[in-house]
Amino acid sequence: MKKFFTYTAMVIMMTTLFTSCDVEFWEDMEDRSEARTLDGTWTGYIDTYYYDRWGLTGESYRTTMYFERENAYGGWGYEVDYDLNSRYSDYYYCEFRWDIYKGNIRIRYADSWNDVYVRDYSLSSSYFTGYMDDGTSKDIVFKLNYDSRFDWSYWTRGITRGTDDTPKVIASGKFAK
Repeated sequence: MKKFFTYTAMVIMMTTLFTSCDVEFWEDMEDRSEARTLDGTWTGYIDTYYYDRWGLTGESYRTTMYFERENAYGGWGYEVDYDLNSRYSDYYYCEFRWDIYKGNIRIRYADSWNDVYVRDYSLSSSYFTGYMDDGTSKDIVFKLNYDSRFDWSYWTRGITRGTDDTPKVIASGKFAK
């Protein structure tokens, strides 16, 4: 009988301990986990983004983003937007800083473009989908897949992290307007 009361008391204490945890604690843990998952290269399409930013329409544009985690909640990265038909002559490369706070991802571009907030997203080890808010009235839908084979060497040539903190922005062709 004594064992029964001991086990019951332990269950009550554990229940009290876990149910009294602050919601912010769990949100913090989720943000840390998502920052780890976001680390890497993601490629796909971002609807209406190309029109909002450069006035380009069509289905031949693609975005590839690289996220490098510096700490538990954010880091730096770079993005290249390009025309699939002329990837090395029509492109826009831009570095950014990113952070996660309370389930939203903020991306701050080096070219002073509006901060972009990623919300209502789904993230796994193979896909990243959701909505971006760039300050316009449109919901920008994105669908990106993890891409371990993307070759960044063309766009990041000559860039060395740590020696030059000046963010890089390079535009060519249709994206240079």
